[in-house]
Amino acid sequence: MKRSAVGLAEIADWHTLAAAFHRAARGKGRRDEVRCFRAALMDELSGLRRDILDGTVAVGQTRRFRIRDPKPRVIHAPCFRERVLHHAVMAHAGPVLERGLVDDTFACRPGKGTLAAVRRAAHHADRFPWYGQIDIRSYFAGIDHGRLLRLLGRRFKDAGLLALFARIVDAHHDSPGKGLPIGALTSQHFANAYLGGLDRFLLERCKVRGMVRSMDDLVWWGDDKAAVRAVMADVRHYVGDELDLAVKEPVRIGRSRPGLAFCGYRVVPGRLLLSRRRKRRYAIARRRWEAAFLAGRIGAREVQAGCCGALAITAHAEAAAWRREHLRRRPLADALDRL
Repeated sequence: MKRSAVGLAEIADWHTLAAAFHRAARGKGRRDEVRCFRAALMDELSGLRRDILDGTVAVGQTRRFRIRDPKPRVIHAPCFRERVLHHAVMAHAGPVLERGLVDDTFACRPGKGTLAAVRRAAHHADRFPWYGQIDIRSYFAGIDHGRLLRLLGRRFKDAGLLALFARIVDAHHDSPGKGLPIGALTSQHFANAYLGGLDRFLLERCKVRGMVRSMDDLVWWGDDKAAVRAVMADVRHYVGDELDLAVKEPVRIGRSRPGLAFCGYRVVPGRLLLSRRRKRRYAIARRRWEAAFLAGRIGAREVQAGCCGALAITAHAEAAAWRREHLRRRPLADALDRL
């Protein structure tokens, strides 16, 4: 693949920085740091442009907090100025990394995403009888900085841009020389590109019948159990030897017909069903909005909008019968009667 000539001049272009500000501020306009940045927008962008071109732009200033979705995660959210920088960088670097990915990789890509991934998985499950599925243990925390920077060096040739990549990557360590922060835009794109070689290994060397990857959640299909098991052994070696990562145990090998859990859905041949996780998320969201309504914190319009949001969690799966049963067991009318 020919290396891109994208450099710091393109990243620091006024139009790029202005567009990056608007993307970074989308949905966050009421936050104090966004208001302060907007109040002095030209000075802020001028300073950011100067620092990018000088190679002195500050990186690694993050806010650390924990979430549970569904498992505990530590999020490192960059400060707003750094988010603008990340959007400016990925406006030019993102399409270059995108071109290096196979079509059946779905995370962090325009026109793809979770729903497209599970629909593609349902398509493959309908065609091929056996599947193998893995994900990577502590994926973001285990990404090797040296290997990642060498990969970026094969995609880009501008020394200034590569130096900026190195500073961004080196700003976070989960262990010496390893780890990307969950919560940064650059981390999402770098992590997605880091497994691009594994995708090609499966398709070109292992000759799998089909595959789908969403970040580090990977599933492939074969004609029989032996073929899938042989690929599993090769994948373990590749992940360990080439990426310095480890496959999370237990791995899954099974028949496609009963279905598989993937990206929050139960994927069966040609169909999408709700996973237990999505059922739980729907129930929690619905209870939260109803409780707020009963407590008088929101009105009828707000509870209707909230319940529509909860409904969206189940919208793309064949879940009408389950929703009816859930409403029958816990009808909203009972809550209204208690008012």
